[in-house]
Amino acid sequence: MNKLKLSDSDKRLLVIFLAIIIVVCSYFFVFTKNMDKASEIEEQNDKDRATVQQMEAMEANLPQVQENIKELKQKEANIIARYPADLKTEKVIEILQSIEDNNNSDFHIKSISFLMGSPMIAPTADGTAEGSTDTAAADTSSTEAASTETAASDGTEAAAAPSNPVSGYYATIGINYEASYTGLKDMIEYVNTYEDRMTISDTSASFDSETGGLSGTMTLNMYYLMNTGKEYIPPEFEGISKGVTNIFGGSADDAGDTDE
Repeated sequence: MNKLKLSDSDKRLLVIFLAIIIVVCSYFFVFTKNMDKASEIEEQNDKDRATVQQMEAMEANLPQVQENIKELKQKEANIIARYPADLKTEKVIEILQSIEDNNNSDFHIKSISFLMGSPMIAPTADGTAEGSTDTAAADTSSTEAASTETAASDGTEAAAAPSNPVSGYYATIGINYEASYTGLKDMIEYVNTYEDRMTISDTSASFDSETGGLSGTMTLNMYYLMNTGKEYIPPEFEGISKGVTNIFGGSADDAGDTDE
């Protein structure tokens, strides 16, 4: 059997060819993989640098953000302060009595009709909220949303939505009245400056030439917010007797009013 003989130059060429193959294989199997990893690392570094820049900008704005949160919370507190925690018939009667007392009998309420517990924001057919009978009520929810969003933007953990969110309602009170012209103006001013939120949605007046007074109808909207942390304080009516001494009657000495 004849053996293949290689010259020294052929051997050198073969060695060089094998070396080239080893370099090419190293490039494809080692260097290329490392380049891919390096590219991934560089891409991640770019993301990290962008995150660091964003955090630095947020940190620089932190004092202003905290001041904004403080202002929003104060605005929210001021709005909530204008609304009672609940509105019941007894409270409505107290308010109407205060209206009469404020006008020194120049504004007299003859009859009252009640429609209690209507929501401030009525839901539409698709479940979204539409309209509001009071802009301050909308301000309350928007202020809360802004507070939550701002708190999240400064890197702090935003509080979860409360299980009982704040909800706003209003009572529609219809009244028939008799008043002097001055008494009617005083009544309107009293409503506009009343400590709890109250508006006049409709009114009518007619002049009585015989008495020189006015008579008509008026619709009042009285608003309240629930789940704000405030408590409902029932009114106290002083000087009103309740019950009798003897529920079965009897002589004049046995019967009579009592505060029991």
